[in-house]
Amino acid sequence: MRINDRENYKVIKESITMSNLKKIIDLKNISIVKLATNAKVSSSTINAYINGQKIPSLPTLISIADYLNCNIDYLLDRTNTLNKVDELQNLDHNTNLLIYNIQNLSSKEKELVNAYVKGIIDNK
Repeated sequence: MRINDRENYKVIKESITMSNLKKIIDLKNISIVKLATNAKVSSSTINAYINGQKIPSLPTLISIADYLNCNIDYLLDRTNTLNKVDELQNLDHNTNLLIYNIQNLSSKEKELVNAYVKGIIDNK
């Protein structure tokens, strides 16, 4: 959906929750104060992003993504993939094909693939 009028803008703005921001902060064990300092915003502003009360400006969003080493779409809950686009572009063809194929599986099938891969790794 393109933001070409106020109605679409409101719909898109309301769809941005940034719940993945809290997940990656917890995953990387980074304090909200440290992230806020790096992004040059207050810790209450970071909390407002996490709670869906505010959305960051583009420069702030880029700063946060760079600091957390993740992609912007992950922060905006548009994907569950942490990798930056340039990292995905560096994957070989077979790895990209594998990722593409796994995305099209059901949750149960993904669990089976994950268990299979874990078994291969554990047997090395």
